[in-house]
Formats: sequence, structure tokens, C-alpha cells
Amino acid sequence: MFRVLWRRKTGLVGFIVLASICLAAILAPFVAPCDPYRLNPSIRLQPPNRAHLFGTDMFGRDILSRVLYGARLSLITGFSVAFLSGTMGVGVGIVSAYFKRTGMILMRVNDALMAFPEIILALALLAIAGRASLANVIIALGIAYAPRMARTAYGLALRIREFAYIEAAQAIGSGSFRIIFYHLLPNLISPVIVQTTFTCALAILGSASLDFLGVGVSPEVPSWGAMVNEGRIYITIAPWVIVFPGFFVSLLVLALNLLGDALRDALDPRLRRLV
Repeated sequence: MFRVLWRRKTGLVGFIVLASICLAAILAPFVAPCDPYRLNPSIRLQPPNRAHLFGTDMFGRDILSRVLYGARLSLITGFSVAFLSGTMGVGVGIVSAYFKRTGMILMRVNDALMAFPEIILALALLAIAGRASLANVIIALGIAYAPRMARTAYGLALRIREFAYIEAAQAIGSGSFRIIFYHLLPNLISPVIVQTTFTCALAILGSASLDFLGVGVSPEVPSWGAMVNEGRIYITIAPWVIVFPGFFVSLLVLALNLLGDALRDALDPRLRRLV
């Protein structure tokens, strides 16, 4: 896998960018030049300078510091949503493929959820929750992106279920639990990892969208989406307020997509010889 990643330069670039952003997020308390919550109206809307490399916002807060702390929030949300949606989606997909009667009901519910755009479904779930918090955002986005993962796992599990070794395991009396966890699930690991990478990118973009709409985390919490929302009315006089958080959202999503493409090539034996 690492050999393919090394050969595919775009995947290597995506990995380096992702690793750099993760490192910056982890070290944010040590490398951030200012307190991201500190208000200083006397220096509001200052352009990038030596003291504030990314400038300051409408409240005099250092944008670089808020971008670094915002990376933490985006990465936590993206990875958590990817794990939650992957766990729920793979579980529903495998159960639906192996147990046909139960699968008919589960997949019809899944199709109904897929009829709604993910961001609309997440907004509806947040409205039901009634309180803006990071946990609610993760749960709402996890549920919203789970149907996509369930459909992927369902299609793959249906194909794997017809293989001869599954029939042989059934013939010797292996139980459903053993077949699912020892035969079906291991063969889904590679495509699920690839799909999880793309889901993480979508979750980061979805989280930024919810924060931009004002239904995500609390307004005072450093968030890339909220920073773009707060600075949009100053775009003509202080474009740096939204340029930097918007740039890092795009950069992180691009890095994850490049890495996902490289992982797909590395984990799919049909594509390895083409790289």
C-alpha cells in the first residue's frame, strides 16, 4: 500500500497535507500566537501583518489562532462522523444482505433516507435535538451519511454472499454470527476504508456548512464554517476574514479525497497493476 502511495504523487501530497494539518491541530496550544477567544476591538479587521499573519477579525481576534483551533474541531468531527456512519452503515448493509426478509425492510428505510440530501437530513435531526453542540452535530451527520455507507456495504455483501466458500461454511453448519464476522466482514474492510475516507471529507464539509448556517457548535467556538459566516459581511473591506478559513476547508477536503483515491488504488488488486 505504501509503495502505491509513494508512486501516486497526488496521494502522497494528500497524505502530507493531512498529516500537517493534524500536527498543527494537535500542537495548536503551543504554536498559536494568541488566545483564539481573546477580544481586542482596538485592532479589529487588521490586514495580515507581522503580529497577526492572517490578520484579525471583526472582534480583534487573531485569525491564525482561530484557524489552528478550528482544525481541531473539523478533524474531530470528520473522523467521528466517518467512524459512526461507517459502523452503522456496514452493520445495516451486512445484516440486510445476509437476512433477506429483514434486509427488505431495512433497505427500504435506507432508500427513504437517501432520498433526502444529507445536509437537509442533518438539519432536521439537529432541529429535533433542539440544542447546538458538537455531539449533536456528529450524531446528526453520522446518521445522515450512514445510508450511503449502508448501500455500499449491502451491494458488496450481496455479491460476497454468493461465493462458494460462504456456501461451504453454511454446509458445514457454521452459524450466521461466524459467517458474518469471519467471512463477510473481512472482505468488506478494503472498500469500507476507502469509502470512510471520502465520508470524512464530506463530513468536514457538512460540518462547516452547518456552522455557516448557525446550527452547528456555539458561535464563540473557533470553527471554519462559523468564521466564514461571521466574515461574509466584511468580504469587500476585509476579505482575509473568510479567505483563510475557507482555504483550509477546501485544502483539507482536497487532501482527504486525494488520499482516498490513492487508497482505492492500493487496496483494489484490479487497479494495482495500473499504477
